Amino acid sequence: MWRAMAERHKAQKRTIEDAKLLFLQHHPSAATAISLGPLEAATPPPAALALESEIQAWRGALETWLFAQRAYARALAAWARRCLGISSAARPSHPLPPAFLVCLEWGRAVDAATEARVIDGLDFFVAGVGSVCSGAATGMEGMAGRVLCAGMAAVTGAMAEFAAASADSYDAAITAVITAARAPERGKENGIGQLER
Repeated sequence: MWRAMAERHKAQKRTIEDAKLLFLQHHPSAATAISLGPLEAATPPPAALALESEIQAWRGALETWLFAQRAYARALAAWARRCLGISSAARPSHPLPPAFLVCLEWGRAVDAATEARVIDGLDFFVAGVGSVCSGAATGMEGMAGRVLCAGMAAVTGAMAEFAAASADSYDAAITAVITAARAPERGKENGIGQLER
């Protein structure tokens, strides 16, 4: 899932960057015409307010989802530690059953993930929408297209990085579980080989 998300966000970022370049190359004067409402309005246009509201809702939903994922993974890891009788800081010295190891590694993976750049990107985008709205009232609307494209590119780029880092963390967790599960098999194979010699 995370690899597919990373690829989609990378493609979105490339599309936004390409569209921005094409738009500005073919319509240099149109960059000044981009706005989210009538320029004479003293209050932010409804489209800008709706966009800002949607971005903030997306930010809230993302934070809620990440919090739920962390809480679930941490609860499973705590359950596994209680069952195994190990503390949260201790690394067990003996092989663990794969089900418990999956819980512990998943807990480590979600704790290692950081969404700060994504949240910062969303905040940057919201600030850009706000500046476009205030700029429309003060005659700064010429930067609207660039500001909005930069905000969208920041969000999609950060989401791509976050998804790729999450995919790497999950891959490392799975590799650790598979390696640990195969360790007893290797020990048996090595023991048999020594007996035959």
